[in-house]
Amino acid sequence: MAVGRADGVFGKGTLKAVKQYQTRYRLGADGVVGPKTWNKLLTDGKNPPGVKKAAPVAAAPRGSLVTGYVNGRAKKIRVASVGGGKVMRADAAAKFNKMKAAARRAGISLNVNSAFRTMAQQRSLYAAYKAGRGNLAARPGYSNHQGGLSADVATGGYGSRTYKWMARNARAYGFVNDVRGEPWHWTFRG
Repeated sequence: MAVGRADGVFGKGTLKAVKQYQTRYRLGADGVVGPKTWNKLLTDGKNPPGVKKAAPVAAAPRGSLVTGYVNGRAKKIRVASVGGGKVMRADAAAKFNKMKAAARRAGISLNVNSAFRTMAQQRSLYAAYKAGRGNLAARPGYSNHQGGLSADVATGGYGSRTYKWMARNARAYGFVNDVRGEPWHWTFRG
């Protein structure tokens, strides 16, 4: 496969090259440049198939190690910034930031109001919800926010340009709007 000039778009050619690279190194050819693929790219010193000269590869986001919760159990997760002082699980943050850059190129700003939540934050939101003073909130320990997977994005509602852009494009970055009645709630499914 011949590779043209870099355009910053993860298109069909890039997807094919990534899958070929993953197959060559038995990484599970899903076309996603996740931690295993990043590590291999950083350590093998070889170019992916079809790439004549590899550009320097930036390291995957490292972030901070925090205590998150997945299905009611405490779990250490690595989080990284999605802007505005908010963080998500590092792999979700990397995809969100790519989506954010694509949105920016389309004239859309993706601003996160809430992302990873501590146990104390989730308890507070859940108490407000139970008392009738807040939005729907999951039981503490069971929120996708506590696993670093969900972000509340300032979409402006279902009819807004931001929501419409995300509805058309977010799935390509692994995100879905998974809570009915909440156009702001987007979860990384990978």
